[in-house]
Amino acid sequence: MSGLSAILIANIALALLAALILWQGSQHAEQLSIVRRQFSKLSSTDPVTDLPNRATLHDRLTDALNSEGPDSALMVIELDGFKVVNDTLGHETGDELLRAVAMRMSSCLHQSDLLARVGNSEFAALIMREDAESRATQTAQSIDKAMDAPFRIRDDVINIKASIGIAPTTKGDSPATEILRRADVAMFAAKSEKQDSIRVYSPAMDEVLQLRRTINSELDLALMNNQLQLVYQPLVCARTGKVMSAEALMRWPGKPGQAGSPGVFIPIAEESGLITKLGAWALDQAMLEITRQKTIPIAVNVSPIQFRVDGFASSVEAALERHGIDPSFLHIEITEGVLISHTGEAQRTMKRLREMGVQVLLDDFGTGYSSLSYLQQFEFDGLKIDRAFIQQLDIGPTGRQLLKSIIALGHSLNMKVVAEGVETEDQAAILQLLACDFLQGYALGRPDVADKLHSVTRPEELLGNLHRNGGWSAAS
Repeated sequence: MSGLSAILIANIALALLAALILWQGSQHAEQLSIVRRQFSKLSSTDPVTDLPNRATLHDRLTDALNSEGPDSALMVIELDGFKVVNDTLGHETGDELLRAVAMRMSSCLHQSDLLARVGNSEFAALIMREDAESRATQTAQSIDKAMDAPFRIRDDVINIKASIGIAPTTKGDSPATEILRRADVAMFAAKSEKQDSIRVYSPAMDEVLQLRRTINSELDLALMNNQLQLVYQPLVCARTGKVMSAEALMRWPGKPGQAGSPGVFIPIAEESGLITKLGAWALDQAMLEITRQKTIPIAVNVSPIQFRVDGFASSVEAALERHGIDPSFLHIEITEGVLISHTGEAQRTMKRLREMGVQVLLDDFGTGYSSLSYLQQFEFDGLKIDRAFIQQLDIGPTGRQLLKSIIALGHSLNMKVVAEGVETEDQAAILQLLACDFLQGYALGRPDVADKLHSVTRPEELLGNLHRNGGWSAAS
C-alpha cells in the first residue's frame, strides 16, 4: 500500500471516529434534554392527575398578583371523605377517583383558568378573568353541582362532595402564600357549614377557625382525662309504656357555654378525625353499661367517619367478645351520611354487623334527599323519624297523614319505627294511635345517668286525659 493510500485511509478513519463522537454527543445531549424535560414536568406536575402541582400554582398566582392584568381569585376545593375512600377501597381506586374528579372539575373551568392538585384530597383553581370573585363563585357553583353525580370506579359507586373556599385578591395587598391560606380558611368554613359548601373568605373566619382548633385540642384532652360522660335517653313501647331500650348520648360536663354542646363539639371532632377516638370510647362505655345493668339494649350513634374505618365491624365484634355481651343488646344508629359514599363498603359492614346479631337503625329519617332509596338498598332493623316530622303534628292533619305513611312504610319493610323528639302529651297520643312502635323525647324522659333510665313518664299516663275525652279521631 502506498503512503498516500495509508494517509487517505487514516483520514477517513479519523473522520468516521469524529462523526461517531459527534453522534454520541448529540445522543447524550438529546437524552440529557429528555431527562431535563422529564424532571421539569415532575417538579411542576402532579403525577396522578397530570395537573399542575402546588409549586406551579404558587408561581402562577405570584405572577398574577404582580401583573398589570385584572385581579384574580383563588379557589381551594377539598374532597370530603376522600381519605376514607383510600382506606377502605385502596389507593388504586383513590387515584382513579382523583383523575375522574379532575376531569369533571376541568369541564367547569374557563380555558384561561388554572386547575391544580395541591394536596392529597385538595385541588385549587386560579381564576384570572375580569370580575374574578364573581366568576370564581359561579365556577364553584358549577363544580358543586357537577359533584352531585356519583362516580363509578370499577365495581364501586362513590358519592363524594366538595367543600370550596374562595379568596379574592387585590394587587399589592398580600403575597401568594397569604392568598392560599385565606382560601384554605374559607374552605374549612365551608366544610363546617352543613348548609353551604361554598364560602368566600372574610377576616372573621380566622377567629372562628382558631376557636374550633382550640375546642378540638381541649376535647382531645378531656377524652384523655376521662372528663366526658354518656347519658341515656329511654325509648319506650308506645303500646305498653315499658322502657325497651336507651340511646347513649355524649356530654362534656366540664366545658361551659356553647362549646360544651354536642351540636358544636361533635362536628368539630368529625372535621379533625377525633371522632374516631370519641366513637370508640362511647362504644366501650355503652358496653360497660350493658354489662352492668343487663336489662335493655343500648343504642350508640356512629358517625360516618367511624363507620367507614376499615375493620369497624371487626372492632365491634372484638369489643362484644371482650365485654362478654350478647350482640342483641347493642344497637347502632347511623345517619344517611354513612351511606352517601361508597355504598358497597357500607352494605358489607351493615351485613356483617347484622349477622353478628347487632341491630342497625337509620337515624334522622326524612332529613336527607335519598332516604327512600337507601331503604331499598340497605336492610335496616328500624328507622327513627326525625323530630321535624313530629313537630308537624301540632300544625294540622297533613303532618299526621305524613307520619301515618312513614310508619306504614317502615312496617311494610319489617322495620320497627321510633318517633324521636316527642315533647308533648298530644304528640305521644297521636303517635300511639298511628301505631308507632317506640317513643323517645322529653315528654317521656330526658337524657340522664343510667340509674334513672326507668324513671320515665309512661305513655298511658300521657294518654289518660285524651282517652277520657274521646281520643284523636283525625289520627286514625
